[in-house]
Amino acid sequence: MNKNQDQKLDYRMDSVSENVSENASEKVSENVSDARLSQIFGEALGDEPSKEETLAAWEAFEKKHISSEKEHLQKAEDELSGKKIENEIGGESSSRKISKARILAWITASVAVAASLFLFIFRSSQEISQPTEFSMELFSEVTSPKQVEQTLSDGYCVVSTPAATTTLVTLSDGTKVMLNANSTLEYPASFDDAEVREVRLKGEAHFEVTKNPHRPFVVKAGEMQTQVLGTVFDVKAYRKDAPKVTLMQGKVKVSNADTEVEMRPGQTATLQADKIVVSKASPSASDWLEGDFDMDQVTLAEAMSDIGAWYNKTVVFQSQANMDKLIHFRFSRRASLQEIITALNEMGVAKVRIEKGKIMVL
Repeated sequence: MNKNQDQKLDYRMDSVSENVSENASEKVSENVSDARLSQIFGEALGDEPSKEETLAAWEAFEKKHISSEKEHLQKAEDELSGKKIENEIGGESSSRKISKARILAWITASVAVAASLFLFIFRSSQEISQPTEFSMELFSEVTSPKQVEQTLSDGYCVVSTPAATTTLVTLSDGTKVMLNANSTLEYPASFDDAEVREVRLKGEAHFEVTKNPHRPFVVKAGEMQTQVLGTVFDVKAYRKDAPKVTLMQGKVKVSNADTEVEMRPGQTATLQADKIVVSKASPSASDWLEGDFDMDQVTLAEAMSDIGAWYNKTVVFQSQANMDKLIHFRFSRRASLQEIITALNEMGVAKVRIEKGKIMVL
């Protein structure tokens, strides 16, 4: 998508079907017309009705057609038994027997067809309602404020950001921290008496650390910590996200309970199964600092996780194959979530929609 291209897109939400009442069967009238019965069965095949509505339609059909035909048959039998004539000719008797046989055949055929249709609808409804075989939640919605919040208690400052919002925090030593959306930074109001400048992060932040060889700077995020003397790096540790550190300048030491590695600029260290794995940094690792989603040849899973983190929406993949698809996607972070989803769907890589407040990737 061209960076200068106008990015005004429409988006239509899928309508959400209303729940069907448990007493649906009581709402079907005894005098339901054939047209309405056909409509109900048609809805059963096309719009996934509840089991109660399907059963109610079947009961109405049975009462209207099958029961009434049984009454006609009984009436015909009574007439035959009450009108026996001794001089009845053989051909006339045979004709009535044939008529009776036709009625029986019609009823049998009607029951068979109706029963087959009912079973087909019932089984189809069950098959449609079966849960998706694959479902993986990448980003999980977090509790965040409606606006940037900053509190001070017992000598510690806590800054939290809402969805689609960043804020710059300057620490007492001059270190600058750009806090990404839906993130929280906890740090001492002053580092004067501290041997180690330690801060805690939930979410994502970009650090430009003031150099001080006598007081290392440590960022604790999840089960991983990053130690530096003075450098530029990015830490990302959202809930359900594997903590990762991306180094832009200088040198950092990343560690957990079992492993310790030193990083060079242009590398990303990710905590995977209690091990720290170092890889080449993605060019889009710090795109949020520019106010854009700038994803070049990144997996759809990584892109959707980033989008979910920005808008604070849980992201669920229902197709494992789609997770590893590579995409190129550039869009302003000032756009609405609806515009982003529309743009993704126009790419044709996967179907993306909102269901019950979650981003579903099909």
